[in-house]
Amino acid sequence: MASAHVLWRHCQRENSRVDATIDAFQGYTSGRTIMSDDRYIFVSYARLDKPFVDRLTSDLAKAGVPLWRDVDDIEPGTNWPQQISTAVSRAVGLIYVSSGNSVRSPWIERELQEMIAKSGHQVFPIVLDNEGAENMPLSLREIQWVDFREDYNASIGKLLESISRLTDLGAPRKQATTQSRGYVFLSYTDADVDFVEELRQYLKKRGYAYWDYSESDRDYHGQLFLELEHVIQEAAATLSILSPSWKRSEWTVKEYMFSSEVGTPVFLLRAKKIGPTLVIAGVPYIDFVEDRFSGFKNLDRELNRKGL
Repeated sequence: MASAHVLWRHCQRENSRVDATIDAFQGYTSGRTIMSDDRYIFVSYARLDKPFVDRLTSDLAKAGVPLWRDVDDIEPGTNWPQQISTAVSRAVGLIYVSSGNSVRSPWIERELQEMIAKSGHQVFPIVLDNEGAENMPLSLREIQWVDFREDYNASIGKLLESISRLTDLGAPRKQATTQSRGYVFLSYTDADVDFVEELRQYLKKRGYAYWDYSESDRDYHGQLFLELEHVIQEAAATLSILSPSWKRSEWTVKEYMFSSEVGTPVFLLRAKKIGPTLVIAGVPYIDFVEDRFSGFKNLDRELNRKGL
């Protein structure tokens, strides 16, 4: 009982320290002219660091910091990468969470470079672990970063003090009316775009955003190839749209095989008749050729089975 009481007192002290830090930030910013509510700070992080980022963004939001974060602000049925690019372009600052997970993410690197390219906009680097410190991007090494490896409360105080120097922040933002459950990667060719549009509307009803590359976007040179691997690994699922053109495309086949290899749930959707295909021989598919309604009903059932 005594040890439980000590733990409770410790938690109370920790919560009080965070509350005091939040109060201090609100003191820094009191009396400031509030800009429009689209003047926010973009949070750039790796999905595997979500537990830490959940805590961080919760405390920053309590302090009144206007934030933009993918899981809070991207609505179902929208194009995930387009929403992120637009959000970065409109942000007045960016919190870069550097960790062993983020240094392997080409997409996070892209978010950072897009922000740095904007003149006069500030980046707030924070370090989560030793690998994040050792591999901080060169463009940020001259900036004083905030080290969260030890004392969380002291670190968030330093971060809030830095943020308080921004003079053009907006009011605290409201989250999207309907939040997405993440994104689904769509693997298809341009010949099947009509079916894909139906699929996007279906995903909106299921609560998912989507991520796809049209055939014209596919240029699998170095960095984009790595980016695509990362995108598929973090997707809730991959939906492969089967058709004769899917069979002829080396890239859609590679996306299917890579999804299977890394354990991303893959659902084969037959949108058009396709002859015997070696790479998917014996693999079940959901048929949309004979009956669209039944196809979506069956897809519902299979997604539910996977907890999606």
